[in-house]
Amino acid sequence: MGWNTLFFVIAIIVGIVGIWNLARQRSIFLSLAGILWFLIVLFERYIPSVYTYRIAEGVPGLGTLFLYVVLPIFLVIGFFTAGSRR
Repeated sequence: MGWNTLFFVIAIIVGIVGIWNLARQRSIFLSLAGILWFLIVLFERYIPSVYTYRIAEGVPGLGTLFLYVVLPIFLVIGFFTAGSRR
């Protein structure tokens, strides 16, 4: 098993745990971050045309935007909301 396959298997597990946490109504932002990370890995490794798609000239590709902008925002919001329990 290569590193790409192992990385993808870990991403699948994180995506499943994210869906499980959404179903159990736990931290929505951390769950969405896990699902989003799975999708980023999927597109980066196996569907690169989606990962490198550019919306406009001068703007980074979709995968780069999600990986370096959207995912960290979900994580930061998730860590701040994880402390508030019912």
